[in-house]
Amino acid sequence: MVYNMTMNKRNYIHNGDCLEFMKDYSGDINLILTSPPYNMTKRPGGNADSGRYDEYEDWKEADEYIDWSVQLFSSFDNSLVENGVVLYNFSYSIENPSMPYQLVAEIAKRTNFVLADTIIWKKKSSIPYPASPNRLQRIFEFVFVFVRENEMNTFTTNKQVSTVSKTGQKYYTPVMNFIEAKNNDGATKEINQATFSTEFVTQLLQTYAKPEESFVVFDPFIGTGTTAKGCIEYGCSYLGTEISKTQCDYAKERIRNLAPNLNRIKLR
Repeated sequence: MVYNMTMNKRNYIHNGDCLEFMKDYSGDINLILTSPPYNMTKRPGGNADSGRYDEYEDWKEADEYIDWSVQLFSSFDNSLVENGVVLYNFSYSIENPSMPYQLVAEIAKRTNFVLADTIIWKKKSSIPYPASPNRLQRIFEFVFVFVRENEMNTFTTNKQVSTVSKTGQKYYTPVMNFIEAKNNDGATKEINQATFSTEFVTQLLQTYAKPEESFVVFDPFIGTGTTAKGCIEYGCSYLGTEISKTQCDYAKERIRNLAPNLNRIKLR
């Protein structure tokens, strides 16, 4: 499928594969904020469980999953503006707790992106492991902050200058690499039981986004539309793709109900 990139590329959600979508997309995305499939949907017996996603099998071999992730970041490189930032929410499975670290290393090795920061998201509720005698209850997830390697010293945040020394050295107000926010909102268990919340999205936008219509935030796995909702409330533009028609339709309806008179929203 060929996507018409001459159209307004802001404030719409496309039902389709993000990799296919981004093949012909370049140039005006300021921030990518997303939570990809974690590659951890597996039944206790070791078999893949496709129940969480109706269009995607969330259990690949580790090498295959890393290759897919590298391909994803290569497509990000064509889509982001200069000094663009990727906020990549990620977790891990009991079977492979080292996957986040492997993923970060391979992305840095095989793409133009490097890790600039790590944010810890403390979830207000979490899933315990009651049947495990040795696994601790996990109450956090990562948000990896990626930028292009040659832009490590030029990308910006919304940190404000607090003081300037006599020598001209600027000192900035602290922004902590820690977020406490509830897990999800806007979805039933039947639609998607693993969403993040508007509260979570808003805290990230306050640090990395501008409340301007010209500022575009892209979520390639937009799910139930929480990133779009957060962007509308914050005042910036959004763009999303979602491979699941069920979730995509849910997201479109959710945004329509949120802003029925907002003519600039395009739900395709």
